[in-house]
Amino acid sequence: MSTRTITGNLAVDPEAVQAGRVQIVKLRVIENTGEYRAGEWTPHEAPTTHFVEAKFELGEHVLASLHKGDAVIVVGHERTVAWGEGDDRRHGRVLEADAIGSDLSRATAVVTRSPRAPRGGAAAE
Repeated sequence: MSTRTITGNLAVDPEAVQAGRVQIVKLRVIENTGEYRAGEWTPHEAPTTHFVEAKFELGEHVLASLHKGDAVIVVGHERTVAWGEGDDRRHGRVLEADAIGSDLSRATAVVTRSPRAPRGGAAAE
């Protein structure tokens, strides 16, 4: 599976949903896309909407850190999801995030490290 990187702004505040025993944080990232034509940037008519999911500590940190309008960079793996029944069956793409951060080319951030559980008996620094 290939890694995908997107940049954009959060369309709404991140939302936590419970899926069994796992909490999933869902985000919508809006990316203004376009292309170069004859050396000039031409924006597309409508921006691209990316649906993103973050789990475990990453999801918790997203909830504590990011809000609607924030510029973000997301790295992850895409998968196809389906919903609905019969003729109403729809498909879409979701980016399962491995990493999410503020886009520091368009914002500043204050980083607060979270404590990590020790691995193999050694304390992490």
